[in-house]
Order: sequence, then structure tokens, then C-alpha cells
Amino acid sequence: MLKDKRNPATRVSSQITIAAIGLALGIILLSLTYLIPFMDIFIIILVPFVSALVSLKGDYRAQLLFFFGSVAISFISWQEGIFQYLPNVIIGLIFGNVIKVFSTSFLTYLVTLTVSLLVESVLIYPINFLFSVDMISIYATLFGLTKEVFMPIFPLFYLLLSSIQTMIMFIIVSNELSKLGYIKQLKFNCDSVWIYLGLDVFFAALFIIGYYLGDWLGYLALGYSLLFLGYQMFKILLPYDKTNTIIMSVVFAASAINFAVCISFLDIDEIYLGLVPGLMSMQATSLLMMKLHPPVQKFKNQKNIDAIKR
Repeated sequence: MLKDKRNPATRVSSQITIAAIGLALGIILLSLTYLIPFMDIFIIILVPFVSALVSLKGDYRAQLLFFFGSVAISFISWQEGIFQYLPNVIIGLIFGNVIKVFSTSFLTYLVTLTVSLLVESVLIYPINFLFSVDMISIYATLFGLTKEVFMPIFPLFYLLLSSIQTMIMFIIVSNELSKLGYIKQLKFNCDSVWIYLGLDVFFAALFIIGYYLGDWLGYLALGYSLLFLGYQMFKILLPYDKTNTIIMSVVFAASAINFAVCISFLDIDEIYLGLVPGLMSMQATSLLMMKLHPPVQKFKNQKNIDAIKR
């Protein structure tokens, strides 16, 4: 990180330099979309990586300069820029800032996934306006449903898509950042039982609100609960000592009861019953990958590595 011992003029100059380097890399990536087929696939990895580096290397000034500069250069290739490059810039900046607080914990993944879900959901409307393409109707036809029938479960379906993209980005980008030494040990205990129970209460409250205000929010809370259950399941299977295993088992049981109570209130037909287990299976597989290949195992020159394994 940049030191504050330098004079203000030097610090400002350094932040401008960091933002300029990030923007230069962004211009290169956007230009390559004209030259390399399927470059859009790599955008979801490379752009968050560059953005996360900017947030970790610089301060808020560098991040603001980089963000507004990214808005400007998005018009180099405006379709890829607005709908691919810029959303991943936002996701990468959030990802880098959250890493500063939670390192590469499940909470980092959860926050990044939520941001990704919000960004991708918002993009549906300009796509519909500019290209007359109703993405919700297109997804509904995949299940043989009308838009009206599909709408309540659409957020849950989009959570599934966003979680796949976020997990790929999370594993690769955090792995590379750890190799570069930007991810460090934190004293904050992200595995606190109180955090787990707090998330259970939050998801339950979100479900209750959705139950009375809109089915879509209830299904979204259901998806997050499934994701949380998948993570806790593999926390139990990891080789912890007996005490931690017992504690995690109790927390998992509380989460399972919470999920069972919530789902009992829903009127779920065959399509819902087919999608929900699919979401759970995908999350279990993805989270298992994260546990088998945790980025913190790649740390170099760092003591007490075992203390920060998630």
C-alpha cells in the first residue's frame, strides 16, 4: 500500500498514476474485444482483477478516477463497454474493498455476489430499452412459462447465474491477488458463530418481508439460505477440532430449520422444486471447489497460514 509519509502533492500524483495504469489496461482489454473472438468471456476475470488491484493499491481518489475514467472509455466499444466492461469494473472495485475487511472469506463472496446480482439485474432494463430484448421473457420460455408466471422465481434464477460467474471470478482473482501479496491475514474472525446466526436471522427476516410484500423477495431469500447451507455443510466436513465441529453442526442445524420453516410457507410447483435443488447442488459443488482450492493456501512469507483458512 502507498505510504502516507509522502507530501500531499506526491500522494495525489501517485493516486492519479494508479488510476491511469488501470485505465490503460482497461483500454487494452476493450480494444481486444474487436480483435479476439470470445474476448467477452475473459472480461469477467481480467477486468475485476485490474479493478481490485486499483482498489487495493490506491485510495478512494484513485478508485473514483478509475471509475469515472472507465465510464468514459466504455464508449470505445459501447456495447461491450456498457454491458460487460463497466459492470465488471464495479464488481472488481467492490471485491477489492471488501477483501480489505473480510479477506477471502465467505462474507467476501456473499457481498460480491450480491453486488453482481444487483448490477446484472439493473442491466436488464437498458438492454430492453436499447435492443427491444426482454431477457425475462427469454428466460421464461426456457422453462415453458409465461413472463407473469416466471417473474416470482426470476430473482432466484438470476442468483444462480450470478453465483456461477462470481464464483469463477472469486477463485481466480483472489488466487492471483494472494500470489502478489495483496491479501493479508486479518484479526477479524469471519467464522464467528454470531455472524452465522446473524445471517440466519437476516435471511429469515428477508423471507418474511418478501412473503408479505412480494414472492420474488421470498424466493431470493430462499436462494441465499441454500447458498449459506451449502457453505456450512462443507465447514462441518473440514478437519476442525471436535469443539468447532460441534459448534458448526449446531449452527448448520439452526440454518436448516430456518430454511425448512421458510419453504413450508411457499406454494411451490414442479418448476420451483426442480430449480431449487439445482441451485443447491450448484452452490455445493462451487463452494466445495473453493474449499479444495482456497486462495490462502497460496500465501507466501506469511506466518500462521492455518489460522486464516476458511
